[in-house]
Amino acid sequence: MTVRISPVQLARRITLGLSLVGLIVLTILHQRMQGIPSIDALDPFGGLETLLKYIAGGEFIKKIEPGNIVLLGAIVALGFLLSRFYCGWFCAFGALQGVFGWLGKKIFRRRFEVPARLDAVLRWVKYPLLAAIVYFTWRTGELVIRPYDPLAAFGHLSAGFSEVWAEFAVGLVILVAVLLLSMLHERAFCKYLCPLGAVNAILGRVPFFRIKRDKPTCISCSKCDRVCPMNVEVSTAATVDSAECISCMECVTACPTKKETLKTTLGGKAVKLGVVAALGLAIYLGAAVVGQAAGMLRFTAKSLGEQAAAGALKVEDIKGSSTWTMVAEAFGIELERLYREAGVDASKVPPDSMIKDTGKLAGIEGFEADTVRFAVARILGVPYAGEGGESAAAPVPTASVPQANPASAAPAGGGTGTLSVPAGFALEGTMTVNEVAKALSAPASAVLAKLGLPADTPRDTPLRDLKDAYGFTMTDLKERIQK
Repeated sequence: MTVRISPVQLARRITLGLSLVGLIVLTILHQRMQGIPSIDALDPFGGLETLLKYIAGGEFIKKIEPGNIVLLGAIVALGFLLSRFYCGWFCAFGALQGVFGWLGKKIFRRRFEVPARLDAVLRWVKYPLLAAIVYFTWRTGELVIRPYDPLAAFGHLSAGFSEVWAEFAVGLVILVAVLLLSMLHERAFCKYLCPLGAVNAILGRVPFFRIKRDKPTCISCSKCDRVCPMNVEVSTAATVDSAECISCMECVTACPTKKETLKTTLGGKAVKLGVVAALGLAIYLGAAVVGQAAGMLRFTAKSLGEQAAAGALKVEDIKGSSTWTMVAEAFGIELERLYREAGVDASKVPPDSMIKDTGKLAGIEGFEADTVRFAVARILGVPYAGEGGESAAAPVPTASVPQANPASAAPAGGGTGTLSVPAGFALEGTMTVNEVAKALSAPASAVLAKLGLPADTPRDTPLRDLKDAYGFTMTDLKERIQK
């Protein structure tokens, strides 16, 4: 028997489908083309992660863009007015789980339930998780959740398994586990682990949008309970005010009575389903349109050439997706000198290669875009303190610029370390103490002393993995190494 889908649910599925397909296309293009935003720049949660830094000084955490703030604003507006509408209508990761949930129903022909008491406890996990992510991100100025983020892992699948495993091993494991679990229990990540879902749930405590049940006309068929992807018990509630409701309105459209047994309300007044859907779509899509018009939200970033022409080019604008040719031309630097200053063998790295692919092509472990930024800053003689530093963000002149002496090196003083560090040496979180020592031609003990770390600090563990245990940030270490 063919089941007829309501127009509202058809619109919802189309919206979710477009969100998922659009995300997949953009993440693939990000790996293939310069200027396409990364998965991090497309996630509304990034706006919350960088919010403190943005308010304090108008700056953004690495990989976060102004568009994240726009999307966060849309989320806040939706949350106050329509509860978790974003979760039920726009979330691409929720749509992905929905696809696997549909596959699970086809394969297993049943819906698996988590025991009620365990389910109630697990639904609270996302709140302390949200608090921890925000606290440590604001404290360190880095996307601390990124290596463990299943969405980030999903967004980099097109880069190949080896690259995803190298950077997102834990996130990839979580992604696979979540999708397999979704085949057994729908939207498990949304219910138990999603920090953005926690944000929306908190915002949804404002009782503007609610679904109400008319008890006299209810036939107690429990169909509303069975279709709810979040397992909310609708059939026993006078008003559906659960923080888990994602405003999908599946319960309303599934109700078999011909009366208003379940009705949507705004501000306590009954409104048609189409009005709710139209309002939610208008808020989120409208925010995207306004953000694009204001130049904050872009699905294709300004090229280095465009920024140079506008007189707004900064060393910080060099991205991993920038090519060597683009960097050289935008900053008016000879390509050979740029390679030499960055310590890269030009015979191994073609000029049209993206910066982020340099390490793999040249066999340089831990090579990052910051290495090129430091190289450009040295050549142009402009200040740059590295990612997370406090350097001025003044536009860089791209013509008639003074050329810095690439051989110049400043002696490193201060602290307890005595080794000399070349001016502009790029300390990366992916480096180990032994790798830093090798790069500086110094003993590891001298590096530890310079960084102010205990002598028993593990020397073969990436610095970024030691932060929590030893109470430092990468910004701290970058400042110490340059003193």
